Amino acid sequence: MIHLNLIDAAERLVEAENVAPVHVTSVADLQKKSRKKALTVALAALFVVVAFSCFLSVAGVPAPLQGLLPAQYLSLIGADDPSRSALMMGEGQRTSAGGSLEAQAAAAEAIKRDRDAITVKQVVGEINPQVLFNNKRTDYNSFLPLEKLSFQKAAVGQFVAFLNTTTPDDVGFSDCIFQAPNYFYLRGVAAKSESQKSFLERIRAVSSDFRTLPLPENAPATDITAFGKYNVNNVNMASVSSFVSSAEVAGEVKALKTLASTSKVQLAGLDKPVIEDFGVYKCYTYKVTSSSDFSDLQAFLVAFSASPVRMGIQNIELKQAKRDMFSTTRFEMFVVK
Repeated sequence: MIHLNLIDAAERLVEAENVAPVHVTSVADLQKKSRKKALTVALAALFVVVAFSCFLSVAGVPAPLQGLLPAQYLSLIGADDPSRSALMMGEGQRTSAGGSLEAQAAAAEAIKRDRDAITVKQVVGEINPQVLFNNKRTDYNSFLPLEKLSFQKAAVGQFVAFLNTTTPDDVGFSDCIFQAPNYFYLRGVAAKSESQKSFLERIRAVSSDFRTLPLPENAPATDITAFGKYNVNNVNMASVSSFVSSAEVAGEVKALKTLASTSKVQLAGLDKPVIEDFGVYKCYTYKVTSSSDFSDLQAFLVAFSASPVRMGIQNIELKQAKRDMFSTTRFEMFVVK
């Protein structure tokens, strides 16, 4: 029995000798690992802050964060917060919303006080009365509606009269166009080069922006092509001094027909005007055609330009048709109620 106990004690002693040794942890190693981990976290946080700041400086402050980030931080990174634009003072400084409203109210009150302090004498003294009555208008686009009609009547009459008196007998036209205010286009032919050159020199002398095809030397009878702006002079801007009332439209049309028949010109197309409403007045446009001798048509247009008929001619186109001249004219009349 004693022998067995000795054997058991020996076995327990052997097992005790085979136990694994105890490892002792180094405090210095633990501190070193902790510092590395903290440095890694700090670097990651710094990277996130820098990336976020770059995003804000480029894209601006997103809507969910507007008004939440410090103004100093946004100013440092150069980011824009739209919610703070209403808080800016006139000097460029930021203040509260209440302060901004108070400043705006104070500025409005100051303007009102300054306005109320201005006397009638000061206001009248600062106004140049001549500005209110400056009726000098030299450009067609600046003319009043009735002044445009007056200019149209004078321009057509002067241009047609010029053609009738200065065109040589051996020069004929196949196309002649005149459009307000003073644009013209001529296409024709001359029997002799001397007549061709003479006519071109005459119309060049009374035109601006004159253009024509180059003329070859010693050329025989050649085409005439010329266009430019005819110089209109001595226009009575009050020849059309009043609008036509709705009740007077038929009378004006009848007066135009009578004037044409006196010159042996028959007009077609005065029964169907195109009406354009300008609010204050209406523009009645008549596309009128006729076939007549050029001298009769010229006499009619000259008489029309000197007549009291309250119409103007926006454009007229003449074409040679067999023995006579076929014309298409657009008359204009301004009508009020």
